[in-house]
Amino acid sequence: MTETSKKKIFQPLKLNNMTLKNRLLRSATWEGIAALDGSIDERTYSIYEELAKGGVGGIITGFTSVSDNDTYFEGMMRLSNDKLIPQYKKLTDIAHKENCPIIAQLALGAYYKNDREIRPNQMTEEDIKNTIYLFIKAAERAKQANYDGVQIHAAHFFFLSRFISPLINERNDKYGGSIDNRIRILIEILKGIKSKNLGLHVSLKINSSDFEMGGIDEEECLEICKKMAKEGIDSIEISGNGTSRSRIKPHVNEAYFRQCAEKVAENVNVPVALVGGIELKKQWKIFWRKVKLQLFLYPDL
Repeated sequence: MTETSKKKIFQPLKLNNMTLKNRLLRSATWEGIAALDGSIDERTYSIYEELAKGGVGGIITGFTSVSDNDTYFEGMMRLSNDKLIPQYKKLTDIAHKENCPIIAQLALGAYYKNDREIRPNQMTEEDIKNTIYLFIKAAERAKQANYDGVQIHAAHFFFLSRFISPLINERNDKYGGSIDNRIRILIEILKGIKSKNLGLHVSLKINSSDFEMGGIDEEECLEICKKMAKEGIDSIEISGNGTSRSRIKPHVNEAYFRQCAEKVAENVNVPVALVGGIELKKQWKIFWRKVKLQLFLYPDL
């Protein structure tokens, strides 16, 4: 890593509605230790206190469900109920004490109706509108809990990722078919959050590829990112389906979503973040490649 790249990595970075003390963020990691209702305790507070004290520029929380009845995983944090706000306010206070901005990753594992999972093709337009409403309300709770931003999780084949994928979404209405139709749900979530004037940084996490025949590929990812940037997304994080790979070797197979992230960064006017195979070891050996000044990196913690 050159002195020039070190200087850029550790310089403060001003984003829309948020300033980072460096370009390193802790990418969302699912801890799986919250109570069934989304309540959190000292175990969670301890994890985030350690992260904030570690000097990272900012934190994106683990998968935080927007729905009370989302049972896709056990141990999910939630911003689905007003009674949870004080617990998450304590979490943001811990991060802010260390001058560390914190973003809530808003997600949905699956959409449930009458205790049964409803797939994208089975959803009524009312179901879709309700899903959009859940994300907007969760963003409002995030603001009340003093988060600096929210991230719309449309990667890793969680609900939104499945909904926008042509492999899964076979709808023939305004929410299916073309890219514009499939990402309409993302745009309506984004516009709904922005319409509330919450002052939150709103990010998008998306697959560079679904790595499945008939799914989103890098070309379609690029088109989605360009459209979301045009609609006002504040930053984009590039990931991929099948999030982790083993036996990462420096300068061989690290930063494995880099190629797509570079293309996106060259074609949108919002900050682009890269995750996946970027390791911090002993001497802070960080893979770095200048894409453009708007690039900031996520270490894979």
